[in-house]
Amino acid sequence: MAGASGRSSVPSEQRLFSLVLALVASPEGATKRELLSSVYGYSDRFRHGQPSDALDRQFERDKEQLRALGIHIETLDSPLEPGNNHLTRYRISKERLEFPAELRFTERELVLLRLAALAWSEGSLDAESRRAAMKLEALGAGLDVQHLGVAPRLGTAEPAAAPLQRAVDEGRVVRFDYRLPGRSAPLERRVAPLRLHRVDGRWHVVGWDLEREADRVFLLSRVEGPVRVTSERFDPELRERADGIVAELLRRRDEHLARIEVRRGSAAEARLAARAVRPARSTEDDGSAARVELTLGMLDAHVLAEEIIGYGADAAVVAPAELRELVVAGLRGIAAVHGSDAGAGTTARSGGRS
Repeated sequence: MAGASGRSSVPSEQRLFSLVLALVASPEGATKRELLSSVYGYSDRFRHGQPSDALDRQFERDKEQLRALGIHIETLDSPLEPGNNHLTRYRISKERLEFPAELRFTERELVLLRLAALAWSEGSLDAESRRAAMKLEALGAGLDVQHLGVAPRLGTAEPAAAPLQRAVDEGRVVRFDYRLPGRSAPLERRVAPLRLHRVDGRWHVVGWDLEREADRVFLLSRVEGPVRVTSERFDPELRERADGIVAELLRRRDEHLARIEVRRGSAAEARLAARAVRPARSTEDDGSAARVELTLGMLDAHVLAEEIIGYGADAAVVAPAELRELVVAGLRGIAAVHGSDAGAGTTARSGGRS
């Protein structure tokens, strides 16, 4: 490990990034000592009770570099001892890092940004940055962990996304194994991929199935194994079908509705309410928690059932019966595996609503 006056092995861009994270995550600000002892890139050289002139100079240079990049660092004097540099606190306003309201992206740029967010599957913090965050919290630096995830959270990372997007860009045919509910083995598909499209928080590849000679939409989460991008190119005119395929997909979703009862204030309400196609309706509940009924468009009953199962007792299916049966079967399967009375109780609750 480097000494307090030695050079750190941490690359400067990682140190600057970690510093920005710490400053954004501390709405009340953090002192220089707190930052130097906790932030990745400083903490490996910091020694309590020892002079840190080299670190102080590094910190000043880093502040100037961030300002040169257009990142404004606020300094807050201590109300008890104004002018005491040891008590000065530093922070970066989260609002100053947000995109300007007038900024707009093209559809293609949005796809690329979404894919970049998916590739950043671990969010914005590596192990060292997470440890630094915990140290700052322990120091009472006013840490607000909800601000740490600066990487856009646009969905679970899909391994199939990157090769499929490359195939879309290059106009190449792909092969992949696709798993359908109720089938013991996946089926191989040979597809001209026309577009990656996100609906209801899930990524799909819109394409032309070359074996079946038909429009098809595939959930990326059901692609098993690697996507094989071939040297074969598909007819560029097929791309003109993409808009129509997406429109049909959305039409089918809006025709098949599901009514879900959720506990007010729960994660289920927070996540599902944004997708509701009708105003929420309050319902009576036999317990102390108020519940509301949400109406959602349903693309795939199996996928929606898996999501609802994840909410446990906070969500119950009112209709359709097909969806309710899938949820009940899933919960009973979980209860059987774990041998849990609690799981069986949740099953009965979800199945009993009608």
